[in-house]
Order: sequence, then C-alpha cells, then structure tokens
Amino acid sequence: MRVMITVWPHMCHLYPIIPYAQALQNAGHEVCVAGPEGATEQIVAAGLTAVVTKGDQAPQTAQDWARPDLVIDHVEMDRQAAALGVTDGERDNWDVYSHFLLFGVRFHLPPEPSTNNVELIEFAKAWKPDLVLWDPWFPAGAVAAKACGAAHGRMLMAPDYSGWVGERFAAYRETGGAPELNPLVEVLRPLADRYGVEVDDELVFGQFSLDPMPDEMRLSTGIASVPVRWIPYNGGGVKPEWLYGSPERPRVALSLGVSTRMYMKGEWRTPKIFEAVDGLDVEMVATLNKDQLQDIGTIPDNVRTVDYVPLSQLLPTCAVSINHGSSGTFWASLANGLPQLITDTDERQSQSTEGEGENTQFKLPERHILSPIAARYVTGHGAGMRLNHQTQSVDEIRSQIVKLVDDPSYKDGAAALRDDWLARPAPAEIIPDLEKLTALHGRG
Repeated sequence: MRVMITVWPHMCHLYPIIPYAQALQNAGHEVCVAGPEGATEQIVAAGLTAVVTKGDQAPQTAQDWARPDLVIDHVEMDRQAAALGVTDGERDNWDVYSHFLLFGVRFHLPPEPSTNNVELIEFAKAWKPDLVLWDPWFPAGAVAAKACGAAHGRMLMAPDYSGWVGERFAAYRETGGAPELNPLVEVLRPLADRYGVEVDDELVFGQFSLDPMPDEMRLSTGIASVPVRWIPYNGGGVKPEWLYGSPERPRVALSLGVSTRMYMKGEWRTPKIFEAVDGLDVEMVATLNKDQLQDIGTIPDNVRTVDYVPLSQLLPTCAVSINHGSSGTFWASLANGLPQLITDTDERQSQSTEGEGENTQFKLPERHILSPIAARYVTGHGAGMRLNHQTQSVDEIRSQIVKLVDDPSYKDGAAALRDDWLARPAPAEIIPDLEKLTALHGRG
C-alpha cells in the first residue's frame, strides 16, 4: 500500500515517526514523508522519500510567532477552562493544549489556507495514498486523507492533549450547557471547508491513533488506539574516540533537548547542576551548544561539554540521565534502563511574546511541557527523581545525583520500566494492524 506521513517540519517531530516509516518501508510498502521545508535533510538521511511543498514558507522565529492570529487570548482560555470544569490538578493539560498545541496547529493552519497546505492536499489527491499517518500538531494531514479518500490515523508523540480536551468538550455538551466551541475544530475548519471535508471527531482525532504512552501517561480514554513501542531515533553520527571504551567513573548524561538549543539563549538549569556535580566521583557529559553555555561561568573539571552527540551513542555508557522530560530524551533514557533526574518547576505552562519587530522575544517558563508527566512516571515507579532548580539547593541536587548513582533500587526501577517498554509491540509488529485498519477505513 501507499503511505503518506505528515509531521510538523522539525527534527523533534520527525524523529519519533521515522521508525514507523522505516518499518512500513521494510515491509514492502511505498512510503513518503510530505510537508513544508524544515526537516527534508533528516528525512532523506533516514533513507526515506521526501515530498516538499514549495508554497509560502513559515520561518520559525520569534517575529513570525508574533503573527496576529497566533496571539493567545489568555482571558478566553481561562474562561473556557472554567466552563469545562478543569481542576487545578488538570490545569497543566489544559495549558499545554491552549498555549502550545493549539499554537503549533495554528502556525501551519492560518485562517486563510496556506499554499503549503493546498499543495499538500493536491499531492495527496494526485498520488492517492491508501493510508495517511499524521502528527497531531500538523492535522492538515487529516484533511488531505479525507480529501483523497485514504484511511488515516494520528501518531502520538506525547500524551494525547487534544484527545483529552476533545473528551472534555464532549462531556460538557452532554450536560446541556451553553455551546462551547473547541478551538482546534475551528482552526481546522477553513482548510476542511475548502475541500468539502466534514469537521467531525474522525477528522480531529483520526480513525485510530498510534499510542506509545503507558497507561499512567495516557490522557484520553475513549479514542481507538494501537499500542506501540516508542523507538528512540537520534540520527547518525561519527562515534568520538572518547566513547570507544567504558568510562573510568560513573558517567552522568545531561541533555536538555533540541528545541531549547535552537530557539533559546542561556540555560537556566545548568549552573546549579554543574555546581552540584563539581567534585563528585562521576564524569558528566553535557550536550550543550555555545548559546546554552553563554552565561555559564566555570565548567567543573569532571564535566565534558559537547555540542552534539547522538544519545544512541552516549546513553549506553551512562549510569544516570539528567534531562528535561521531553519525549525524545526521556524515552531514549528509559530504553537504556537509566535512572532519570527530570528537571521540572511549579510554574504554569504558558508562552507569550513581548516587544516588536526585531526586538520581539518569545517567553517560556523554565520547564518543558512534558516534564511534569515524565517526572511523575519515573518517581512513581522508583526509577528516578524530580529536580526543581528554582527551589532546590545545590546540596539537595548533589544528594539526588549521588543517590541515583549509588542506590541500586533506582537501577532496578529503571530496569522494570524498560521491561514494560519492551513488552509493547515494536513498529514492525503493528504493520499487520495498520494493513487491516487501512482496509477497514480506506476507499475500498
């Protein structure tokens, strides 16, 4: 069968789906990854076919993120949260949805359908894929599937925030209250209307979802899903000589993600972590670039900073992973059976821009959108700890690192999580399920 995959054109969205694309291709299916410019080089490097739309490119800078239709109406978002009965304990889920996922969807689905999206759908109508797999942050793929008659499903790369919110809106409607419109539905409508596609639950949530999340990290409950194992993919690289042998001391990895290094300057968590590790009988490898190191003073003698090294090379040599809880680093650490120290704070999830023109700055909290869920998961299974750099002292952080290195119970907890991860079907094992779902939902 022919399979078209669409994702937000960025490495952190592309890399999680490459194992699916390769598994489908290895099973004899014809696969392409289609969408705007942004990750074409990485698609090709993975041995996959790229279809690049050549329409209005959307640069990803703070100035472009300040586009009028992207400005978040904080008052309206708070009002909707109250109307839906979102509790304090659920507020993170709502804020990730309203401040980040909706923002990401709007970026590539402007009020007037973009040339990129039109080209994507026209390609789908010409190529006639049997199956379209799409990123929840890039739902133009769902419209393309409906416009060309293909079966389609979402590829979840994180807990299902859009599904959770959709179920909240459905529950609210059942109470008979005043109508509330799901903003995601309204963002999809202009492109869907252009192609005569009905905006229903199937369009918004897919006919099924590939879901690598364990039960404790799932948010939606009633959406059809295909369980699958998250396969860490970091791209390739030449192995540095210092990784050839085993480390003389326990090695601790510090990795804080692709997005931070691309869009932000400075690194707010690192000074305390460096001070905490200074003098310990460990070796730290910190994958930080020059922007992240720009305000860092002295780097301890037992810390090696590297601009980049694939986690697939680094983590097998490590005893502990310190990371920000984002899916790529979190799952790579879990797959290697490592105890994890997840950085997180007690701030509200939010984003905003300030300033004008070249002085526009994008403001984010000092936590990742996935860090609270990742931290709860590892701490709940005795496989790690949570690090709040805003409230914890250097001595407290040092004590955490020592415990994770020395206490075997954390290694046991991490090994148990790895066993649970291995028990989920690999991408190659779900290909027969995808073939059946395609036959069930497709054009014939």
